[in-house]
Amino acid sequence: MTNQLFNLAIIPLLIITQRSPLDALIFNQPPPPPDKDTPGQQADSGTRGPCDAQPSETDKQLVALVPTLEKSRNSLPETHVWGLTQSQHPTFWFYLPATATSAQVAQFSLENETDYPSNFQFNLPQTPGIISLTLPTNEPPLEPGQWYYWSLKLYCQTQPSTPNFFVDGWIQRVQNDTPFNSNTPQNKIVIYAQNGLWFDTITELANLHRQTPLETKPAWADLLEYIGWESLTETPILPCCTLEKQ
Repeated sequence: MTNQLFNLAIIPLLIITQRSPLDALIFNQPPPPPDKDTPGQQADSGTRGPCDAQPSETDKQLVALVPTLEKSRNSLPETHVWGLTQSQHPTFWFYLPATATSAQVAQFSLENETDYPSNFQFNLPQTPGIISLTLPTNEPPLEPGQWYYWSLKLYCQTQPSTPNFFVDGWIQRVQNDTPFNSNTPQNKIVIYAQNGLWFDTITELANLHRQTPLETKPAWADLLEYIGWESLTETPILPCCTLEKQ
């Protein structure tokens, strides 16, 4: 019996770590869209006068969590802000800095290339963090193949003229005739990323990150690093906000 116990004691312990599909998360960004008169702006530091800014806060920026791509136009470099979705009513993600939490008016607009824009307002949170804006389901769905221009404007005054913070970009809905099959949220995120569906990738991952922050932190950091904002990895995702039609 003693020998048996000794033999068991010297058997090395095998620790098997189960890898998550998110460990190999790679986002495949499609080529940039056709030339646009307004290519987009990913971040804005509120140089037109942040609302009640403290000296230590003036370097914080409103950020649209969307990829940017460099493209040459008329032999000059141009930065495009854009992404794809398969959702009829997609969700948009932003980082709200402390300098903008006291803004009096927050306006989100969405328009296609032929019609007048749909304008929405929403209430800002009192603390900085990452927020989401979902196009309401009672709004017309995005049409496959069309380009839509979106913008987020924050005003420090109740009767605004020029926004104090401003970001904008483009989104296109693609038609998926064959639904993506996945048995887990992790696999769904990987499939979205492989197919270049930015808005679906970040929405699914952000929702999962809320539930399991430790398990999804590496993937969340990788996704934010892809768009140049890994510094926001530890930033809280706030339960905000709801769009209301103006």
